[in-house]
Amino acid sequence: MKNLWYIPLILLLTFFNSCEDEPISKADPSKVIQVNSELYNLIQKAAGNDFENEITCIDFNYAFTLVIYDENMDIFGYQVVNSDNEFSDFLGSLEEGKSISLSFPITSVLNNGQPYVINNNDELKAAIDKCLKADTVTTCNNILTETTCIWTVNHLDGPNSEYDGAYFEVSNYGNVGLHFEENAFGGTWITYFIEDELHLNIFITGDESISNDWNFDWKVISFDNSQMEIENGIDRFLLTKDCYEPCRKFLFEECETEPGSHKAVFDLESYFECFFPLTGIPDPATVEVSYYETYEDMLAGTNPIVNLLYENTINPQVIYVRFEDVNTGDLLAYLPIILKAIQCS
Repeated sequence: MKNLWYIPLILLLTFFNSCEDEPISKADPSKVIQVNSELYNLIQKAAGNDFENEITCIDFNYAFTLVIYDENMDIFGYQVVNSDNEFSDFLGSLEEGKSISLSFPITSVLNNGQPYVINNNDELKAAIDKCLKADTVTTCNNILTETTCIWTVNHLDGPNSEYDGAYFEVSNYGNVGLHFEENAFGGTWITYFIEDELHLNIFITGDESISNDWNFDWKVISFDNSQMEIENGIDRFLLTKDCYEPCRKFLFEECETEPGSHKAVFDLESYFECFFPLTGIPDPATVEVSYYETYEDMLAGTNPIVNLLYENTINPQVIYVRFEDVNTGDLLAYLPIILKAIQCS
């Protein structure tokens, strides 16, 4: 997943001693932040801590004091804030017509050593907007890449209804597996913003007809912890999270043995508890398992993979797992799994 620009912004706010020490003066309406204004609501999100409102690139340094103004822009009082929870509670308690004031410029130093300065409310809003977008992408990716979960495809509208019941798995590295009609296809999965729209870019390899149906820049209509709705002007799908403990996976990643080699060693036996839940077989003790490089060999039960510390030959590579009845040797089920060698630090 491509990293977004990240602002480690520390808000430096002017401290005040007491009401008695300050002259009574009116505020400039253009320099305060009114309750329920767009910027006020964004700051509430920055101070909030639910999954939709986390803003990871803005960090308020506590404690600090805020000036509160009334409807006439006269000083109403002061508020000392000691934590995110206090700040969030305070912002939620202010009545309509009240305003708060921050002291500008707000300054910080970026990770690259360059100074960063916010001079007014408009620049503060732009900074928080940028952080909101970065955080939405991060939150979206974290939800998608839970290792115990797959994402079941529910067709809502459009011509390609045959994908109903297919499922995706997404990795932390932005790799994706699509399981469809007993076949598996690898690819990539990237989320980003275009202006104010969250987009999902899917790129599936291995089958031209599958690629033609899925390789689009999809718009993310909505998402939460359990589902995501996407559309591309042709089809609209609802992806629903399906979780299983300890894990449910058919996409397995290992570090390259040599940088740039696209080769890795995969311990096939170690993946069993993660891919077995996808077979529909209730008891693993009732089956014998074998692995094959081709679909044809798997169906015939010929030329099994002997060394289960397996080095891939292409990247990504689909291999097939065959499940036979432990007593009769009959084929009960089979499953394609995806092996992907990745670059590791």
